[in-house]
Amino acid sequence: TTYPVNTPHTKEELYYRRIYDEHFHGLEHVVKLWEGGGRAMGAEWKSDMYTREGLKNVNLLSHSLQQQTAAFSTTGGSTGSSGTRSFSTAAQTSTAEPSIEIQKFDEEAYYSATSSGFSDFEASLTLGGDDRSLIKEDVGTNKYHIKPVPVDPAHVFRGSCTGNPPTRRGYDAAARLFSQLSGSGGQELNSAVHEVFEDQRARLAELLHLPAGAEIVLCPSGSDAEYVPIAVARALKGKDVPIVNGVTQLREIGAGSAPASTGRYFSTHVPLLGRLSDDAAELRGFRNVTGSLISARETNGDVVDATLEMDKFAEAAFNDGAYPIVHGVFGGKTGLRDNKMPGSMESGDKSLGVVDACQGRFSNEELHRWLDRDSLVLFTASKFFQAPPFCGAVIVPPAIAAKLRNAPAPEMFCNGGLGGFLTGSELPPCLDSWSEEIRAQTDGEVRSNVGLALRWEAGLAGMEALASVSDDVRTEAVDCWAGKVSSMVNEASNLDAWCVERSIVSIRVKKGEDGWLSMSELRDLYRWMSMDVSDLVPTATSEERTALSKPAYIGQPVDVSDSHAIVRIALGVDSLVSYLDDKSSTLEEDRAVVQKLAAIGKHFNTLKESGR
Repeated sequence: TTYPVNTPHTKEELYYRRIYDEHFHGLEHVVKLWEGGGRAMGAEWKSDMYTREGLKNVNLLSHSLQQQTAAFSTTGGSTGSSGTRSFSTAAQTSTAEPSIEIQKFDEEAYYSATSSGFSDFEASLTLGGDDRSLIKEDVGTNKYHIKPVPVDPAHVFRGSCTGNPPTRRGYDAAARLFSQLSGSGGQELNSAVHEVFEDQRARLAELLHLPAGAEIVLCPSGSDAEYVPIAVARALKGKDVPIVNGVTQLREIGAGSAPASTGRYFSTHVPLLGRLSDDAAELRGFRNVTGSLISARETNGDVVDATLEMDKFAEAAFNDGAYPIVHGVFGGKTGLRDNKMPGSMESGDKSLGVVDACQGRFSNEELHRWLDRDSLVLFTASKFFQAPPFCGAVIVPPAIAAKLRNAPAPEMFCNGGLGGFLTGSELPPCLDSWSEEIRAQTDGEVRSNVGLALRWEAGLAGMEALASVSDDVRTEAVDCWAGKVSSMVNEASNLDAWCVERSIVSIRVKKGEDGWLSMSELRDLYRWMSMDVSDLVPTATSEERTALSKPAYIGQPVDVSDSHAIVRIALGVDSLVSYLDDKSSTLEEDRAVVQKLAAIGKHFNTLKESGR
């Protein structure tokens, strides 16, 4: 029997049941039937809009009932040419009043999401970030074409190197936390979030097996985390010493990292302030900070020796009497890793080493090697571990944490400085002086980054799902997966696995016979990958039409050469867990992504002419 629970008895009931199953597959057991049967799996209400038209467009039902059910919520925005909407299980009943007090700086994000059809909880996942997390009301997604809900199980997600919708595991974990925080506001909310962040730092330290004395600063994103090493340097060296910040892999790290590395804003929005004024440029307290930017590649795509360039940079800083912050990137957008990860010289007295490991694609052995050399480590759970955008951290090694305990707080924490990004709740005990400075410079204003707490909860759920799997097993599985996927890519005549780095396969795509697609052309491809575009290519074969119909979310394009750009297929925690459990099914999903890439490349001009 196709539907063993509440089996349909008529063609009409079967019609409705199929619509229900399309959107709420696997949830038949939670529905309460009303007297008379369950044509669309039952409900506790009736409505004049309970018609075929109402079932196809559940917004009509929602409007007619003037409420949403506790079990389901629609997600906003069109997902393709058919206009089919995805559905998710909401944390609670959507009501007129938010369950958690919406702070002024969060209002734009919250109401952009709720006006796009997302639930109270789903909207809260977008709070406390910047413009990258905002839901664009015209399309119902953020700038990465993703929503604050799990991907439809019929779609494929391989975009963990860019930005993630929550996994089902992460969504449910964040929903449980949201339920615990519901009904609170003001100081009560502040105290509750403070306890949540303490718990999350402790769990993160345990998952990463951090050595005694290491500390964690939680940050709204990996780009925001770039401000912290500057503050650490200022605390260690005082306000008069010039600081120079060397950053590698320009164009293959987050676009915000370069401006943040010299204390400049990188977004139109600040997590704890909201929208900035048009003339806002530099954070207060970040004067006397300059930078040096090293590109990831030459114009022909060859890799720049970033380690050599950073050695030259540090030597020049010493000669000029400046204090250098020296970066190394352990996995940029294409997975590229610098040859050497810099340590901090004389435990931070002479220089500060920073390892950008924001992709989260490293082993515990590698992490401990960096900490042993007194490097600060930038980390996020919103790449490989698939938390929604974004949640970052700075891991402070024990020797530098000990020095910070006794160092005065730098004067950088007013609302126009780091006070717009951090509250005392995100800071560890070694930075108690910073917490006091934040309270003093922001006039004791009570602010809580609820969205960050929810996103970290989702990310920790991903980390905990993989905690029992050893690094050796993970590494072997990733290498096997990458080999098989790159072979699939190279089997297609118009695709090339241009670069394979651990769990990221970077791909260049031919446009018919006209050469490799450029950066601007791949932006179109990236958008079409997330849509059903099968009806836009009349000449497609049946196999191509099937491929073009399946939404697949991949990594954003990266400009790597004058001759071409690339897109990426990236394994994330969910797909790695799936691969460990069922290699064949996981690789079938990857094959569907590769087939769609090939079909879009072949029919690129037709798709472009469609205007979609």
